[in-house]
Amino acid sequence: MTPSLGVEGGSILEPGHWLATVSFRYYNSRQDVLGDEPQDQPIVYANTHLYQFDINVVYGVTKRLSLVLDIPFQYGTRATSIEHDFTRPNPPPLHTMHAGGLGDIRLRGDVWLLDPDKHPNQNIALGLGVKFPTGDYGATDTAFRPTGPVERPVDPAIQLGDGGWGIVLHGHGFARLSSKGWLRDTVAYAEGTYVANPQEMNSTENTLGDLPVPFPPTSDPRVKYDSIPDQFLFRLGFTQVGFPIKELSFSFGGRFEGVPSHDLIGGDEGWRLPGHAVSVEPGISYSRGKDYIAVTVPIAVWRHASKSVPFEQVGVPGPGLETLADYQITVTYTRTF
Repeated sequence: MTPSLGVEGGSILEPGHWLATVSFRYYNSRQDVLGDEPQDQPIVYANTHLYQFDINVVYGVTKRLSLVLDIPFQYGTRATSIEHDFTRPNPPPLHTMHAGGLGDIRLRGDVWLLDPDKHPNQNIALGLGVKFPTGDYGATDTAFRPTGPVERPVDPAIQLGDGGWGIVLHGHGFARLSSKGWLRDTVAYAEGTYVANPQEMNSTENTLGDLPVPFPPTSDPRVKYDSIPDQFLFRLGFTQVGFPIKELSFSFGGRFEGVPSHDLIGGDEGWRLPGHAVSVEPGISYSRGKDYIAVTVPIAVWRHASKSVPFEQVGVPGPGLETLADYQITVTYTRTF
């Protein structure tokens, strides 16, 4: 997602105008987090790389109503040993699984609550939409077993979709801090998206679902198939517009994102590794005419791995365990038509 800053980000469109955005996101997770504690030595080593391209198109129906279409493409790799021969790194040989293609498309409508003509320096928009199950949620690659290589589903971390129809809840807003002085070029922004997935599980087995793994019992029906979990992202911060030249801006904010253990609607079973991260998010952007380019680098300052509901049900001891990224890199280019 890109900041929706109104006066600075160009998100308030005239009727009949378009805003097209192409963004690239790089994400790498490899450090195990046990509860709130990052682990110096891996418990379950899994090195996941995600390369995500998003095409985002906004159409101004009226000055207050916009339609937003988001089309994601993703390529991911996951190198581990435990999802293959179920041995922990000593180190044993690592094997890499891959998946790439179209993700889950989202379509929503956003409405500015205040008249943009009367409130050019502050506004709030609320949005409601649908997530379509267009991404392949059953992508497979070669996994290795004692009897030889087999074709198995890749881990949900690099699956292209989750197989569920989702409800997209969105909001964003901005406020110029002052109408005079140096604060007139400082804009506060806020943005939040929650995707509620009412369906509980899809038909894709977890990577180890073909093995009689004793603990955690991956063949147990409560965890054998991938979950269709909720997702969330919230951002808050400030942008200094036009410093030191009018085309250049700097931003700094916070970011809270993750997958909850319990869904807002529907059940919570299925294979999921819930958790969330809080990051600081510095950024720099350049705008000129109808063109806008931005780079942000969220850096995690706190990470938490939650225990999934079925793991609690089958008696897996201890807190949650997950690999969460130290940082991300996002590059965004936007043009108004």
